Amino acid sequence: MFFGNKAFWLGAIGSAAFLVTFVMLFVDFNTIGEVLSGANYSYILPAVGLYFLAVWFRTERWKFLLKPLIGRPKNNIYSVVVVGYMANNLIPVRVGELVRSYYLSLRERCSTSAAFGTVAVERASDVLALLFFFAIAGLMGTVGVEKTVGDLSSEVPGGAPVLAVVALLPFLVVCTAVFIVATITDRTLLRWFDKSLFMTSDGVRRSILGIIERLLQGLSVVSSVSSIGKVFLWSLPVWMCETAMYYLIALGFDLRPIFDSQIEFIASILVFTSAANLAGVLPSTAGSWGPFDFFGAASLVALGVGQELAAAYALTVHVTLWLPPTILGGVLLILDGNSLSKLIKGVGSNDRSISGGAQDL
Repeated sequence: MFFGNKAFWLGAIGSAAFLVTFVMLFVDFNTIGEVLSGANYSYILPAVGLYFLAVWFRTERWKFLLKPLIGRPKNNIYSVVVVGYMANNLIPVRVGELVRSYYLSLRERCSTSAAFGTVAVERASDVLALLFFFAIAGLMGTVGVEKTVGDLSSEVPGGAPVLAVVALLPFLVVCTAVFIVATITDRTLLRWFDKSLFMTSDGVRRSILGIIERLLQGLSVVSSVSSIGKVFLWSLPVWMCETAMYYLIALGFDLRPIFDSQIEFIASILVFTSAANLAGVLPSTAGSWGPFDFFGAASLVALGVGQELAAAYALTVHVTLWLPPTILGGVLLILDGNSLSKLIKGVGSNDRSISGGAQDL
């Protein structure tokens, strides 16, 4: 299913490149071993608790997105979300998003394609929230948080006002794009796709348009500015919990004394959160190994953290994000009498034609 897929090999090459660069730039195995052995891991357990609280907020956000499709879910879908993240951790190019959509279709009366449309909305809202967090960190730099942005406010032409615009610009651009897309009607989009498929046969065109129509059903909840705002607001506690998780692990690595104030420390964690997780949009193999670690460590090094310390911290955060949902997802599948291999086969036979879209999320 994967080895003949170009997206798989693109992801594998991308991950390998970032991992090699990460090791070459940031890792001295003797020093990083000392850093890891000297860390305080008592913060890991509450950090894992915060992660699963973030998953609960993700579940509530997904319920909101699914409401036009299935109303109130008949079954607990928290387990479906956890299984989806387990699949993303084990399967390349975010095919776990399709696994989650298919798993939901087995438990609720909802097509895989429509469910996948809601997952696409989730990913867009996550990008918005992370850009918002980055903007907050950048704005902190305009009011004297020097290390947050490497004292850029005194070096950028125009000073703090220009830096504030630069910090906000990515968020505003993506936000505007989302609003524009949301205002286009389904009929207009279908008509555009119909015209763009003029070279295909009638049967193929009808099949593709049918899949697109089901995907658009999943996007129906964001057909207005107010609904987009609600999805965005649901995304904020998700990333606040994950940022708090990263904050606790940072305390275990004694990162706080590196920064002159508590607000600088918080801003640096916001930058790490944004940089490491936005890297997830890049082609990657299972679990985003490579891009997450490279961009996370690089952001901290840019803010004055030592290379080995930044690398050890980024790796620890990644393992803490990867291991608990992977174990819990496996247990939940066993209790449900299911398996990941069955779900993968189901995805391949159910909605094979949209599987290529997973790498873009």
